[in-house]
Amino acid sequence: MNIEIEGVILAGGKSSRMGQNKSLVLLNKKPLIEHVYNRLKKQVKKLSINSNEILSIFPETIQFGDILPGQLGPAAGIYSGLSQSKYDWVQFCPNDTPFFPENLVTKLSTCIGKTNPKIILPSSNGKLEPVFLLCHKEMLNSLKDFISSGERKLELWIRSNSFKTIDFNEKDAFININKMTDLQKYRQNYAK
Repeated sequence: MNIEIEGVILAGGKSSRMGQNKSLVLLNKKPLIEHVYNRLKKQVKKLSINSNEILSIFPETIQFGDILPGQLGPAAGIYSGLSQSKYDWVQFCPNDTPFFPENLVTKLSTCIGKTNPKIILPSSNGKLEPVFLLCHKEMLNSLKDFISSGERKLELWIRSNSFKTIDFNEKDAFININKMTDLQKYRQNYAK
């Protein structure tokens, strides 16, 4: 089965713990989001970025902001990504996770068409990784209703729907870099 999948990098957050736009902080001489972009680009048919400010290192034509006002978190970015996608399936990744698996989309997409889940996501060490979901556009109205109800916790929405998890046992694969101390730690580890 050859399914076309669009990728969306979630970069619309406030970066409050980082103190600056974390998409643009450098890891190994490249902006953090560039690591994510380069990994995801090889795995999807088309790639775009959900950001509430223009990132000058990428063409504006591949960037889009949240449709819903108020910077409502990853759920709003996912809603916006599903709304603008040309494809039925969309793979989401956050902008601050430069080490996610290079076979993420391949492994998750093996579930498409089997038990008919509309949300497929990785788990690692027994923990769901909700912002890495592979999601079908059919979930758009469900997600909008969830956000409209005032809820923001993505895992709660996922668990209220038909979903499937795929286990990834790769240490640090889904580590996100939220603070300067995280960045320093991974700069040292990445250099080794």
